[in-house]
Amino acid sequence: MMTEHDDQGGEGRFDPRIVSRRTTLKTGLAGLVLLSLAGSATQFVRMASKPKAAPKAAPEKLAVADIPRDIRDWPSLDTLADGMVRRKLTPGLSLSVMHKGTLLYSKGFGQANVETGAEMTPTTGSRVASITKQFTAASILLLAEQGQLKLDDPLARFLPDFPRAADITLRQMLSHTAGLSDYINGQSHDILVAAQTRDYTADELIPIIKSRTPLYRFQPGTSWLYSNSGFALLGIVVEKVSGLAFADFADQHLFRPAGLANTTIDKTCTTANVCAGYTPNYRAPHGFDLNPPVSPSFIGGAGAIRSTTEDLCLWHKALLTGKVLKPQSVMAMTTPTLLKNGTPAYEHRGPEAMEYGLGMGIGTLPEDDLKVISHGGRVNGFTGHLRSVPETGLTVAILYNSDGGGAPGFSAAQKSLRTEATKLGLQAINA
Repeated sequence: MMTEHDDQGGEGRFDPRIVSRRTTLKTGLAGLVLLSLAGSATQFVRMASKPKAAPKAAPEKLAVADIPRDIRDWPSLDTLADGMVRRKLTPGLSLSVMHKGTLLYSKGFGQANVETGAEMTPTTGSRVASITKQFTAASILLLAEQGQLKLDDPLARFLPDFPRAADITLRQMLSHTAGLSDYINGQSHDILVAAQTRDYTADELIPIIKSRTPLYRFQPGTSWLYSNSGFALLGIVVEKVSGLAFADFADQHLFRPAGLANTTIDKTCTTANVCAGYTPNYRAPHGFDLNPPVSPSFIGGAGAIRSTTEDLCLWHKALLTGKVLKPQSVMAMTTPTLLKNGTPAYEHRGPEAMEYGLGMGIGTLPEDDLKVISHGGRVNGFTGHLRSVPETGLTVAILYNSDGGGAPGFSAAQKSLRTEATKLGLQAINA
């Protein structure tokens, strides 16, 4: 029901499970998609006992019209995007390509809402799922810059009652090397259905995370295992240290400084959004089943953010140019983590190997031998991908209001789209 990273499509551990007809009729949900959340940030109730920190004067948000544009005509990209809509892999999608703050391409395709007919645009807000994890990592690094915590602090400093909290560090949680299991994948069906229609406090969420069996899959620091549990706990740490709800901390210290006008963490699952999420179903009247995502408060720092492709491009521009974090913190995020034996922490190996830093995947473009930093995400109803080539200042962001739902060709079509967008972007800036 959550999302996960996997740069090969943001869906590597996606585990679609369709509820029975009986459950569908009972709950009114067409289908429940369970994903290994790679980016699910949520709104938690503030737990800190110290006085709430006074918010800094926030920079004025950048209006959409203020983003510089040098729009290119890329028919091949249009064809690929239109093709995904035409084949009913997704009701709609938005795609933006930016070079050093200037948009080279920014379009929406298809529908944001099948029921209302609302069109998808590059400023339509969609759930970004596990892309949230890099925002959570940035929050922890910002608190470290302020001297309020250290990356090698044990979790026990902040959540002393969590099992074996003295044995794992924030750095290990940020890099998926703490050995923690995942409270999303394999979770009780009843809990996941409930999570679509109710809000949670941190005190309610922590027992759900603790109840996974086994809670730890290996000794901390010895291997890599994607864990939404670790990032949900990190979101709670941000709250305890800052004295702010995670949504408010992200807004004041990340979204506003980066100039993100259309990025937020909804404070309740009842917030009405223009963009709805879907699962492909060729038997359905429009070819899709409505599939509501889980409550933002259930997925916390793992994947609750709602954003747009233009905002996501601005986010990487701000992150990589020092508007949010100091250069050493950005370097920490985008440098492969080393295990205790000195070897890199690989998310996956092979022709397109992906290492992992802190909330960010790190790889190499096979065609150009250029470093690429990226994160994908999927939550029921939505899929996304965000990547940058730091050496060139190029960023590509794509959001779909479909989780794929096992539809043949969805993963391959995603890969083709982001590959073509990256290729055209690099050609344009090298021309």
